Amino acid sequence: MATSPMTPPTPRSTNRSTLGWISASYGLAVLPLYSELSPLIYGIALLAIGWRYAIEQGRSRMPSQRQLNGAAVLGSLLIAVLSPQLGLVGSIFNLLVMGCTLKFLEFRQRRDLGLHILALFFLGGLSFVYHQHWLVTLYLLTSVLLNTAALLSLYLPTGRREQLRQASLLVAQSIPLMLVLFVILPRLGPLWQMPQTQRAITGLGEEVNPENITELTRSSELVFRASFSGPPPTERYWRTLIHESFDGHSWRMSPGLRDWQNQQQSRRHQPWRATPSTQHWQGASRDYRLYTEPSNQSWVYTLALSSSPDQTLLETPVQTLISPTPLTQKQQFALRYFPQQPSEPKLSPQRRQQNLALPVDGNPQARAMAAGLRRQFPDDDQALLQAALQYFRQQPFFYTLNPPPLSGDSIDQFLFSTRAGFCAHYASSLAFILRAAGIPARLVTGYLGGEYHPEDDYISVHQFDAHAWVEVWQPGGWQRVDPTLMVAPDRIEQGLDALMRDQGFLAEDPLSLNRYRHIALLNNLRLALASLDYHWTVWILNYDAQAQEGLFKHWFSSGIGGRLLILLGGTLLALAIAIMLGWLYRRKTPPDPLLHLYQQACQYLARSGSPRLPTETPNAYRDRLLQQDHPAAGTLERITTAYLHGRYAHPEDQAKEIPTLRRLLRQLRRQSRRHNRRNS
Repeated sequence: MATSPMTPPTPRSTNRSTLGWISASYGLAVLPLYSELSPLIYGIALLAIGWRYAIEQGRSRMPSQRQLNGAAVLGSLLIAVLSPQLGLVGSIFNLLVMGCTLKFLEFRQRRDLGLHILALFFLGGLSFVYHQHWLVTLYLLTSVLLNTAALLSLYLPTGRREQLRQASLLVAQSIPLMLVLFVILPRLGPLWQMPQTQRAITGLGEEVNPENITELTRSSELVFRASFSGPPPTERYWRTLIHESFDGHSWRMSPGLRDWQNQQQSRRHQPWRATPSTQHWQGASRDYRLYTEPSNQSWVYTLALSSSPDQTLLETPVQTLISPTPLTQKQQFALRYFPQQPSEPKLSPQRRQQNLALPVDGNPQARAMAAGLRRQFPDDDQALLQAALQYFRQQPFFYTLNPPPLSGDSIDQFLFSTRAGFCAHYASSLAFILRAAGIPARLVTGYLGGEYHPEDDYISVHQFDAHAWVEVWQPGGWQRVDPTLMVAPDRIEQGLDALMRDQGFLAEDPLSLNRYRHIALLNNLRLALASLDYHWTVWILNYDAQAQEGLFKHWFSSGIGGRLLILLGGTLLALAIAIMLGWLYRRKTPPDPLLHLYQQACQYLARSGSPRLPTETPNAYRDRLLQQDHPAAGTLERITTAYLHGRYAHPEDQAKEIPTLRRLLRQLRRQSRRHNRRNS
């Protein structure tokens, strides 16, 4: 691609083509960051684009250097004030966008433009800290294309179409080499720990009450995927949080477990001191891999009981798993599931007392019911449990996403009055009855079921799969008990979407394709997009050092030799593809538009029986048709005059003659058709 020197833009003036490309690219780079930027910084960045256009059109003056320096100081102070809310990463993002915005308003030389374009490349790359979805990747690739076009416009004095064509070619030529480097380059660990972002993400919390779970069921947000065929839907209880403290309305994580978790979190900068998941369970097991979405929390969703063979997770005293650092990005974990392993062979007196604790007073009817069951089954805890479950089956309980509000003695109101509720209502009430009857019980929150994708052999779990159940202590370990099964067995077997479709499932999320699973076309589209996102997560986002080493060993016996061979072969292939693309999209010399239009006029006349002779000049051809009184001779005379004027006499007027020739050509075509019809 040949380049020619170009004089720098004059002061207070910018190449319109360059400004257009930069404005579009800057807008695309900033738009996805609306949740990471301060609203004030975000608004200033968007307004700067309009201000710059006003400057170029002469409607506004360029800000002085003093004004820009003052704005930079004020913006920095604002970001410093907001830094506790934004966090370190958010503050850096805001500072970078503020700098790009001010630079956008002071273009005076080509060097200023080049620096701003390079900063936009950097800003687009940093956006992947927050967004790794494949759609965002395509979106930012468009921004890269516009940045490249802007950079070319500084040196190619051509039209925007040619600049975009050249930019598209350069980006297309770079993609093969980018893929080779992605596969080959060593996947090194981070040289520093990425600071935790302050971005709020919905999900399960340490405190749970019926209202919390109901809110989650209105969201179609993806929580995680698991790559294995797995147990049947009735056994897919994804155990996440254990709640052992009850205040009469809400269940919370026990203080001891919270202190233990905080202690582990304080050691995250010293991972060699942390206690990994080293429990060696016995019996049959099944390996699976978990792909989690960002939650900004530390807990991990697992089947009970699960351990981590690669020791990347920590095991809590209640046999759940947590990550040493919050899950602020998509991550994958190798897990092993032991379906027959007892969770806790012995229960210490302290743990027993903790899982029997209830408020001193409140809910007298439920306490009386528990006392009656204990009198009926004084020495048989299992029979008492079954009798409590039968109460939910026999009484007119109703499963609904919109239960009536409860207050005061909420357990009594639900058990003996409203009898309409969600999974948390049933689980909370059963745990209360069992504790009042002297049986240790605790509330468990997590997710139930998930959608199985047989083509790729994985399960997708969304927020609307959130669920609550009970774990009851029996000799030998904790036993899972789900009272919802007594009231709404379809919730367990078919999922919430099938059960709640008549109650407006995801009515508050009309754009979610999960809401339209009953429409075949939309459901097929949803499954196709889910499969694409799954493969993107597995093969791109989770392509780490372990996956790279496994790939090399699969292709070659020697990892180092395989790397060199792939590097050499891949580079040659990438260069060959780049050369081929350059040849296919090489710039062809466009035909002379005036000559092309004149030749079309000659073709029309030839069809009417008056072809132009090879030795005739345009003037001679015109004169011959005039002597023959050809019906189109007058039109040809005007065409010849415009053609010779624009092509030879005054080439600078060529663009002005093209519309005239096109109009005369349409007139000549009509005259030729009439002439042909008369002769026929």
